[in-house]
Amino acid sequence: MIRQTTAAILVTVALSTVALSTAAHAAQPDPVLDSMQAELKRSLTLSLGELDKPYFISYEVDDQHIWSAGAMLGGLVSSNTNSFRSPRVRIRVGDYKFDNTNWTGANAAGPRYELRIPLEDDNPLVMRQFLWLATDSSFKGALQSIARKRAALRNLTITDQLADFTPPQPFVALHDYTPARFDDKTWTERVRNVSKAFSAYPALRNSSVDYTAIDSLHRLVTSEGTLLREPDTVGMVEIRASTQAADGMILRDAAEFYTRDIKKMFSEDELTKAANQIGSQLAKLAVAPMGEDYAGPVLFEGMASPQLLADLLGRNVHISRKALSGAGGSTQAKSTDLEGRRGVRIMPEFFDVVDDPTLPLFGQEEADEEGVQDKPVTLVEKGVLKDFLRSRQPVRGYNDSNGRGRLAANYGAEEPVPTNLIVKARETSTIAELRQKLLDLVQQRGLPYAIIVRKLDFPSSATLDEARKVIAAAGTGHPVSAPVYLYRLYPDGHEELVRGQRFRSMSARSLKDILAAGDDSVTFNYLDNGAPFALLGYGNGAAEVTVVAPSLLIDDLEMTRVDDEQPKLPLVPSPFLQVQTAASR
Repeated sequence: MIRQTTAAILVTVALSTVALSTAAHAAQPDPVLDSMQAELKRSLTLSLGELDKPYFISYEVDDQHIWSAGAMLGGLVSSNTNSFRSPRVRIRVGDYKFDNTNWTGANAAGPRYELRIPLEDDNPLVMRQFLWLATDSSFKGALQSIARKRAALRNLTITDQLADFTPPQPFVALHDYTPARFDDKTWTERVRNVSKAFSAYPALRNSSVDYTAIDSLHRLVTSEGTLLREPDTVGMVEIRASTQAADGMILRDAAEFYTRDIKKMFSEDELTKAANQIGSQLAKLAVAPMGEDYAGPVLFEGMASPQLLADLLGRNVHISRKALSGAGGSTQAKSTDLEGRRGVRIMPEFFDVVDDPTLPLFGQEEADEEGVQDKPVTLVEKGVLKDFLRSRQPVRGYNDSNGRGRLAANYGAEEPVPTNLIVKARETSTIAELRQKLLDLVQQRGLPYAIIVRKLDFPSSATLDEARKVIAAAGTGHPVSAPVYLYRLYPDGHEELVRGQRFRSMSARSLKDILAAGDDSVTFNYLDNGAPFALLGYGNGAAEVTVVAPSLLIDDLEMTRVDDEQPKLPLVPSPFLQVQTAASR
């Protein structure tokens, strides 16, 4: 998670627990942080007879202030203000080589304990009371988990067994915090006004405009010497709409706006313009012809390119690890397309890719969810895969973290997620030149047309059922987000908007077939929540990500026509449409 750095003190050294306590008091006074450290010191003495003792304890306490509202067609449908303080306790028993995590029963045994604690009462004894209860529950759960893990593996032979956790370099980052002021009344009125724009598009089925502003303070203390206090603010606006074609196909589009400064969100004019673009484009898409099966070159122009790379590269440039299970048990690991390909060319030689959390973009971050300091990582150099994003969970070939454990995963692990993924090409062409190269390929191969994609459904505004259909259609492969705005480019240069096509057999390995890159540089921000296609409103937590990339021309891609069963049209037309039709007579 990004932690905004507005502050006064930053110390980045390896320190002992005693030195950490001194560093904490050198910064802004924080009785909550003091209570966390005091209770942590006491908890390190936990024991239950001859059973395992904790070798790792971490306390997190987040103060959250959230403002949100949603509107439809000029009417307010929700408005909320919420403040809370939530702790998170993690305990590992055993040792770094073998502990209570990374097996299929780890979650069931409850290694984590979460609850709400008083927000306005910083009484040290009150704070420590809640941490004590959480620690007691987590410790007992960890003991149950490791006992069951040993029993389950007693009659199994594990080849090439990996360690369960890797020790980090302790990291200290202390920042002063001043609660943000947010004008929620102005923003509630703003989303109402923006949502009115959809009244001009009577063929729409649904539309909505929602905003969320979050001001939080994140604290983390670990038994290894890591100490963090980081302010974190995020503002977001989601604009969504859907329509239905004459054959019943549901068509959707969305625009998402993200910022790290909730005092300077987005202007009403900017948001209204986006709403009008969605309404206008969906009206055109509803009457567009259905696409057909296609095999050939595809130009990902503008925003579609960083969206594609967020999906294909950002979600595949880490190594998955299969959790251990007992006899007869089964487990699944998130498969990735690039495992085992370090040192192999995955893109043309003129491409370099760096994940750089230090850049002042939406994905900027000092430390990940495990308290490991983020540093720039060169992922691709001259087209060759050089490294992977890693958390503190060891994977085959790697025993250290590079600070990318950013999303809660299964079995006590954190999932690696990019921060600021920067894709650069040393050889570029103008957009006009890319189009001409596309037309040249059409002529050379005798194709009736080529394909241009200008927007993908990522993050997706689809329903979970719709996403499942796309996943099922992909079979065993990694499903790629469907195009939202897709055009046929004919030999004479004219374009035609089409709908109802998906990619087939496309994966991160398709990046080898990039033919050319544009001279543009498009910035795309989104929240990665771990859900398929980053489905809006789903997932467990969220990590801020920025992808910066040029337009891409890729060869040998296959697309298939969507043949899903479609819902029936409404029995009577929308009242908006009925009134408009009557007025035009």
